[in-house]
Amino acid sequence: MEMNNKDSVVQVGDNQTSDNQTIDNKTGDNKKRTDLVKTIRLINSLPDDVMRHIYEEYFVGIDACNKYLELLTCEKSRRLEFSHLIEPTRKLLEYPCAVEYLCNKHEVFKKMYIEHYIQNKKAFLLMDMLNSFVVSILMYLYH
Repeated sequence: MEMNNKDSVVQVGDNQTSDNQTIDNKTGDNKKRTDLVKTIRLINSLPDDVMRHIYEEYFVGIDACNKYLELLTCEKSRRLEFSHLIEPTRKLLEYPCAVEYLCNKHEVFKKMYIEHYIQNKKAFLLMDMLNSFVVSILMYLYH
């Protein structure tokens, strides 16, 4: 997908058009294509710092979430060791989009998140909330 602001020409796939032309007559899906072009223009008009924030939060965050999900299944986790999960968990909990992604991808994470951070119920009373949260996930998975 390419956009050239000087000529107001947008290239989507193999189809190229100016503002006044339709993008893809073959599919009959011109409205969706027009909406896509408008969205691309809107995104490109954002300040650099906003674009960077969106990129880091929504794209880089997904990689961190997937690495975290892998950590939950590693040998240390299966042995109920949890220290390797504390920092990644702390960092991911700072980003609502990461929490939402993990809740959608991992049912146990979601269940323990609701118990600990929504209902404010720690399973391990002598631990702080974060440690109780992480240990609860592992206990649910492997005990």
